[in-house]
Amino acid sequence: MFKILKQPYPFTNPSVGVCIRRSLIEGACVAAFFVIFQPFGLNEWKHPNKLWVLVGFGAIVSACTSFNRFVLPALFPRFFTEKNWTVGKKIVDILLVLLLITCANLLYSKMFFNYFSLSPLGFTAMFFIVILIGIIPISFGVMSNYIYQLKKYNQTIIVQAQETPTQEIKTKASIKLIAENEKDILEILADDLFFIESSDNYSTVFYKTGNTIQKEMLRSSLTRLESQINLPNIVRCHRSFIVNLDKVEKVTGNAQGYKLHLKSPELSVPVARKYSEIVEQLK
Repeated sequence: MFKILKQPYPFTNPSVGVCIRRSLIEGACVAAFFVIFQPFGLNEWKHPNKLWVLVGFGAIVSACTSFNRFVLPALFPRFFTEKNWTVGKKIVDILLVLLLITCANLLYSKMFFNYFSLSPLGFTAMFFIVILIGIIPISFGVMSNYIYQLKKYNQTIIVQAQETPTQEIKTKASIKLIAENEKDILEILADDLFFIESSDNYSTVFYKTGNTIQKEMLRSSLTRLESQINLPNIVRCHRSFIVNLDKVEKVTGNAQGYKLHLKSPELSVPVARKYSEIVEQLK
């Protein structure tokens, strides 16, 4: 259960206009629900401004969701970050919105109705009503989030080759990888290395020889091999991978799931969230 809560969850960071539009649509859905169906005995309730009072419930939803989208991230920026966004945090985020709406609705209802008291029992009753009615806007939010993330995840960053004065030096630089037994040694040009993958107590080195890709297995931890490499463009990108950034052709995904596609068919490596900043080097 706790492992699921710690799993990454797609994080949206849309523009201000998109956020406002979503909040207004969510509020409009709730307002339409109250005006059309008039649940909980509201159809028998008489008031000269009944229509506007019912619309007010939708306005509360728009105000609370806007508060959640603008104010809370500004107050707690470390909590609302893409790199650290998880299933558990998303659940907390939804609960915060529901609690905000519950509190606002309880105070708003007290102004016009006598259905709910300002007590734990009244709060609990209102909370369940908010959850029941909130299924529609929450479902809309989840679906729009899914569509947004699907488009975002499919976006591709094309890595442009950059010629620098040190390019020739990097091309001629060599890497000497020594296994734990100190006898098995692999020495290759840095420019020929694609990536190194860890598997238990072994590491597999993927490198180019002529026009073919070779794989060499060394009995060594990835951390040990990493300490033997002192080149800025050959970096750790995952707990199981070291990659040569000069071999990256394009990047797909987002901070929740980047993937580096290398300059060789069918070769790609994942990027863990803690290493996602290396993607900025490739833009």
